[in-house]
Amino acid sequence: MLGVTESAVRSAIKNNRINVLPDGRIDPVSARASWAGKTDPSRSRVRTFGKVRTQGAHDGAHQSAQVKTEKDAREAITLIARILSEEGMQDDGKGVDFGKVRTAELILKARQRELDQAEQAGKLVERVLAEKLFFDTARENRDAWQSWPGRIAITMADELNVDARALTTILTTYVRQHLAEMGEPEAGPLRR
Repeated sequence: MLGVTESAVRSAIKNNRINVLPDGRIDPVSARASWAGKTDPSRSRVRTFGKVRTQGAHDGAHQSAQVKTEKDAREAITLIARILSEEGMQDDGKGVDFGKVRTAELILKARQRELDQAEQAGKLVERVLAEKLFFDTARENRDAWQSWPGRIAITMADELNVDARALTTILTTYVRQHLAEMGEPEAGPLRR
């Protein structure tokens, strides 16, 4: 019925991918649903679509992540649920099956392709370079503001008919105070 060998069915029973009724028989509808939900379609000859691939998605040099402990399994399931939730797929309460795993994997691959394309198009930059540019620009702006009172005070003093040295001192004090205020982090959670 599934189009696989008897040994494949026995293996599926042994690995709890197919349930056996108490009398030893197998319910065909339940077996097909269980097989579909618990068997990686890329490693199975059973297909629900017309064209059968000759090579699975795991053939070749592709190295997949290994889940070795119960903690790893819980983290993997949490990650899969989060990815599906981010894409608007609600938890149906049936747990994680190969279909959901495959969907999450395809979502991650699509996201990675999108990032790769954005990087190739020049829409993304390296964070370290962006932070350096931001820091350098902020330092240049700070330095320009610190030198501003000395450049403008004489002209302002002539216009206001006041002492140039006193005006320079006052402007310098207030500019430095303002720059110090701007440099203080805002209250609340830190953003990174």
